Amino acid sequence: MQKKDNFFTDNQDLDFHFENKIEWDVLFDMTLAEDRDSLGVSSKDEYKKSFKDLLTQLGEVVGTTIAANQHKVATQDLTLKNGEVHFPPAISENIQVLKDMGIAGMGIASRFGGLPGPIAAELPAVEMLYRACPSTYINITWYAPVARVIDEFGSEEQKLAIIPRIASGEWSGNMALTEPDAGSDLAAIRTYGEKQADGSWRLYGSKRFISNGCGQVSLVLAKGNKGAKGLQNLNMFVCLRKNDDGSNNYEVTKIEEKVGLHGSPTCELKYDGSRAELIGEEGAGFQYMLHLMNEARVGVAIQGVGVMESVLRLAKDYTSQRQAWGRPIAQHELLAEKLLDLEVSTLAARSLCYQAANALAIYQTASRKLLDDASLTQESKDRIKDIKKKYERRLRRWTPLVKYYAAEQAFYNARQCLQMHGGYGFTKEYQPEWWLRESLIIPVYEGTSQIQALMCIKDTMKDIIRRPTNFIESALGSQLAQISQRDPLRRKLANLKKEFNGTMVNIMFQLVKANMKASMGDVNPMNIRKMIQVITKDLVKFENLRPALLHAERVTEMKSAICIAESLIADAAIDSTRTWIAERWMNKAIPRFMMLRAEVEQQEPVLAHRLSEVPLMNMAAQMNG
Repeated sequence: MQKKDNFFTDNQDLDFHFENKIEWDVLFDMTLAEDRDSLGVSSKDEYKKSFKDLLTQLGEVVGTTIAANQHKVATQDLTLKNGEVHFPPAISENIQVLKDMGIAGMGIASRFGGLPGPIAAELPAVEMLYRACPSTYINITWYAPVARVIDEFGSEEQKLAIIPRIASGEWSGNMALTEPDAGSDLAAIRTYGEKQADGSWRLYGSKRFISNGCGQVSLVLAKGNKGAKGLQNLNMFVCLRKNDDGSNNYEVTKIEEKVGLHGSPTCELKYDGSRAELIGEEGAGFQYMLHLMNEARVGVAIQGVGVMESVLRLAKDYTSQRQAWGRPIAQHELLAEKLLDLEVSTLAARSLCYQAANALAIYQTASRKLLDDASLTQESKDRIKDIKKKYERRLRRWTPLVKYYAAEQAFYNARQCLQMHGGYGFTKEYQPEWWLRESLIIPVYEGTSQIQALMCIKDTMKDIIRRPTNFIESALGSQLAQISQRDPLRRKLANLKKEFNGTMVNIMFQLVKANMKASMGDVNPMNIRKMIQVITKDLVKFENLRPALLHAERVTEMKSAICIAESLIADAAIDSTRTWIAERWMNKAIPRFMMLRAEVEQQEPVLAHRLSEVPLMNMAAQMNG
């Protein structure tokens, strides 16, 4: 008899965040009446329970069928024959089981036959699926995200023609951005469209590294005409892979051989006069794609949590059973600390991720309410717009941080898990080597960790320049709080903020010295207001931002740690038994902050010499997020 595990009910921490981190009352209040009716709910409690019941059912399927197929998925090969991707039995079974549950329609509006609900209810499913089998998740994810983009920006004809077939699971999709010579630098895209007399378009070019490139619905980012330049000339197109007669509209020319995600087809695509339709307005493609990518980045962060949860359990199980010198190796001091840090980092990542998930859910639900509810009064519209703006600001702050931290930490934890298994971890008989390979992609796709760091440093500098008084008050306030705060956790948080603010003051001083030597005068690191006066809003347009860019990852790591600390303190306020998590987190973070600050202040001469030999980068291209 197959062992029955439930990946939802066996995870008390996931349940804590589902119950406490998601603002179900706000989400229920903004849910469309037609979607409430389709779910059969009339209160916030019924609304939340409907998704909890679904996740409980899914948790059992994931913990039994999907997890049991893990090894088969990792070993059975995808094939490409005559432009068609063929899935082997194990991955096909997993996909079908999930489609039979209606997972393809989860998060899609009820009027299209979907199972409407906030993304905060979808993301626990993401974590569970990635914990069980990353390839299965990657294959099942290309339904709701594609449908939501078409629903928000497409025409009514496009919505009715495409979204119901996605919701049913008949069609899946993909997001075609990357090209052989254009990755994060989207302005370098060469694929272009030609408008036809009937208003349709023809696409020409190629895309590479496209997850689920064999899906029927391809959202393609391409130039509005051949030779067009700049992000403002990018359009989003919807391009169906198959024509009505069954012939190929675009070609799948290759399946990439990858170090991980063996059961997920990563495809090279060729568009050679492929028929397509414009989504939304011409020139708005980049903004539409950001909409999808920002959602995807929160999802990738939660994929990282799935990896962390899995390797934590592997490490605990193995070290508790493996004996050395008369006791389990889990009881040896060195490994005991490593196990503690695996646990705390997993809990910390989940806390921050579901905080971001809540913000994303409210932002999306508010957007849909404003778009589709014709009965709203002007007063209601204004109230919902305010809510949307509030959570959009939070999301802008948190998105690069959750993607950066969870992605980097997932790989680190997977590597630690392998190390704890010793030589066994390096063999394919045990799982750690597989999880290490599966974790490698998370810091890479949907924007590398370095792209997240560039976004973070850009926004951080803009905030300081645009709101200098806020920064000064924060810098002074954190110093005062460190002295006057009685609560030990909040005193430690104030210490983290003090170290961060001191780091940013030093970076600003370096920027002033590098860019405005003629205006230095009496500027020094102690004169914060004078420095901010010297640094104008035009500084972020200067190409020589090296003092800030050099430290982008250090700044991102520090900001991530502060946001996690704030989230863990909020968790402890809900449940005091969680206080130890926040305490351990900050006890580890404080010395790390001091080291990072010292690295910023050092201005190491060998590196400075090396950088002087490197041509200046194109900032517009590198910081387009």
